[in-house]
Amino acid sequence: MSHLKGQLEDYIRRTPKVTLIRSRHRIGLIKARIIGAENAVSPVVVFLDSHCECTEGWLEPLLERISQDPTVVASPIVDHIEGNTFEYLPQSLDNLLIGGFNWELKFIWIPISKNIWKNRTHLSAPVKTPTISGGLYAINMEFFARLGYYDDDFDIWGAENLELSFKAWMCGGSLEIVPCSRVGHVFRKKFPYRNKRGSFKKNSVRVAKVWLDDYAKYFYQRIGYVKGYFGDVTKRKELREELKCKSFEWYLHNVYPEMKLPDENVAYGQNKHIKHSQTQKCLTVLSSSSGPRVVLEHCIDSVSQQWVMDNFNVTRLIPELQNQTIVLR
Repeated sequence: MSHLKGQLEDYIRRTPKVTLIRSRHRIGLIKARIIGAENAVSPVVVFLDSHCECTEGWLEPLLERISQDPTVVASPIVDHIEGNTFEYLPQSLDNLLIGGFNWELKFIWIPISKNIWKNRTHLSAPVKTPTISGGLYAINMEFFARLGYYDDDFDIWGAENLELSFKAWMCGGSLEIVPCSRVGHVFRKKFPYRNKRGSFKKNSVRVAKVWLDDYAKYFYQRIGYVKGYFGDVTKRKELREELKCKSFEWYLHNVYPEMKLPDENVAYGQNKHIKHSQTQKCLTVLSSSSGPRVVLEHCIDSVSQQWVMDNFNVTRLIPELQNQTIVLR
């Protein structure tokens, strides 16, 4: 990492309008963004991951949308960059994906609903989105500060995009994807922070405690009600009260009505495996760029082997395979 030391500092000194701010030690993505926002002097702050490629004219549409409404958090279309060849693979405007989440509080890409399509005036018009992906968006600085930036008790990485998404919608703003802005993104094939996976769970529990109201029970089911240490959320709850934010029920009904509630499930939870009687291996879902697939793997304590049974006696995996038919051969 020597290129991030003196070599980077020499480069920044020769680059106008760019300031390099270092923390005293590694603090992770979330706290680094908070430091950046607190030191920004512009009326709008833009976040980009390092593994991105911006297309020509990507910034102006985001700034224009925020100038029209400072409470809009504006995201570009996030196109895919193939990790091995760096080929840029753009989304089609008539098959655009927007942001959602599942009850594990993991971000997912979803198709635009029929209701949203019906109200769109043009393919290039901004489209409302329930959530945004973590690292690519523009936000008005005053609005961001009013929302309390990110939860500064979050660790390293994870769930910060859902926290921002929920409170933006629930506390007087909205989220939009602006089709005239495009940024390519290399999607990681593995978790980037060695031995830091616990940060995602801790952060997600904090989000659930502060923002999900009674619906937090669905998330707690997914983690087997084992919340672990998540710290004190009193200040974040006070912020929500101060901002007079709407309820999570309002969010689900008005922003994400397509989100299914798992109330019809009669059995759920980890260690409720579907096991092959001969091999004693468990039915497991693996994610890939072409979509989820089901395989047999050694049984482990993992959400990839977490299944539920609903009132129609249909067994399905909680996270990725809702509303999909599984055929086993």
